[in-house]
Amino acid sequence: MLSDGPYRRDRTSAADQVVKDIRAQILSRHLKRGTRLPSEKELATHYDVSPPTIREAIRALSATNLVEARHGSGTYVTADGSALVSSALAAVVELEDVDLLSILDLSEVFYLKAAALAVTEASDAELAELRVAAEHFREPLSQAEYGAALADFLDRLVELSHNKLLIAIATFLIESQITLAQSAAQRSPSVWEDVAGHLVDERIALVEALEARDATAAQSAVLRYTTRGNELVRQHATTK
Repeated sequence: MLSDGPYRRDRTSAADQVVKDIRAQILSRHLKRGTRLPSEKELATHYDVSPPTIREAIRALSATNLVEARHGSGTYVTADGSALVSSALAAVVELEDVDLLSILDLSEVFYLKAAALAVTEASDAELAELRVAAEHFREPLSQAEYGAALADFLDRLVELSHNKLLIAIATFLIESQITLAQSAAQRSPSVWEDVAGHLVDERIALVEALEARDATAAQSAVLRYTTRGNELVRQHATTK
């Protein structure tokens, strides 16, 4: 339910004011994820605006992944940290024409921090799942399976940090890495095997360092993995 009390409008457009108010209530968690917003008519009455203004506001909130309008059901709060980060950073990547190596360079920072945190924060069960994800690369994989396997391994690695902001940003970087690598694979189908398939030992070494709860060894393993990965990308993948 929306916050109590009268709603006061300022001089900005009516739709922008509604967006600002609902956004503030979502981000403050007054409106929690999964909450169904009041009907269009109820919102129009509450904000003292027309139904078209409410529809404009809902479209704006939907565009920023804060709410989702479900046909025949209503509008629900769907705010998700990773989605919000992805929405903002995706525009930067497209605008600045960011290439794969740039994504990999930045990702290294997050993998290093994730490994450092994982040493103390990750459970034995989580580390066991990471090992399974790493061992998966020993199996024969199709081009499509390489992408899914890499995303699974890297997602599990950053999730070991239990740091929500790190996970949100790193998840976007991983998605971008996979997308750009898939584009390269369309031009050269062997790219996945040439790059992702040649880093099996480096992934296993990283898992073993984490299992040993050795922060120094884990970060060294990350650097070996990312350095070798960058070398392989330069050899086998087009970066634009």
